[in-house]
Amino acid sequence: MSSISNVTVVIPCHNDGAYIMEALNSILNQTLKADKIIIIDDGSDITTKKVLEKIICENVEVVFQVNKGVCKARNKGISLAKTKYILNLDADDYFEPTFIEKAVKYLDANKGVGVVGCFYKTLKNNKIEKEIIKPLGGGVSNFLVKSNGLGNSLFRKICWEQVSGYDEEMVHGYEDWEFWISILKNGWQMHIIQEPLFTYRIKKISRDRVAVKNYDLELREYIFKKHKQLFIDNLDSFTNQVIYRNHILRRTELKTKMSLDYRLGCLILAPLRFLKRIVS
Repeated sequence: MSSISNVTVVIPCHNDGAYIMEALNSILNQTLKADKIIIIDDGSDITTKKVLEKIICENVEVVFQVNKGVCKARNKGISLAKTKYILNLDADDYFEPTFIEKAVKYLDANKGVGVVGCFYKTLKNNKIEKEIIKPLGGGVSNFLVKSNGLGNSLFRKICWEQVSGYDEEMVHGYEDWEFWISILKNGWQMHIIQEPLFTYRIKKISRDRVAVKNYDLELREYIFKKHKQLFIDNLDSFTNQVIYRNHILRRTELKTKMSLDYRLGCLILAPLRFLKRIVS
């Protein structure tokens, strides 16, 4: 394989000074080197800025801006890229050394594929979890109910151009999901390398967690309204997926209720509920 990867890696960074070097080193240590690495500092604190200011590497560019959000940071970095392929990487996550080589090889050989992701593991409390997360990828029909891809993936810059980049209105999250929908509904496919070549860091407080807790309904409604015709055109698939997910949730709820901890909790609380009825 040529040593020219035609890849620019874009790393938005907001107050991730504790992790950015691990993320950056995971790219510098790839078996196929990126042509360019662009770090967009999105209004970080002084501690993170000091870490970024110490980065001196020939193919690494650090761009400082006031805080504008991850979508604008990514769009800024991608707009500066001059390569055919773009790899997103959040500043607190990292790739295994062979990801770029394997992903580029697949994109080069498969012209109908716009995005390449992979299986991944999670890092929690500085410990790698045993479970391997296996997104499906595929076509747009696999993305109607949830994102079946990996936010940190390699994609063709032309795909980004076709959809006018990340939706900068999505300041509260789920922008990766919407971005993949926008790309895949144009007929592109997402390929998933069936190896855990990426590690996603789970933090106590993170943008993803806040999105799920506080903005899930709002963001889902936004995606549905923006791509309403897509959901109408794929109504049967969308309905079947919703029914299946509801079925899984009901089974999980029932399993929880039947668990020993739940039953013990009910026994412990029973006297309190009895007293409450008497007092009432």
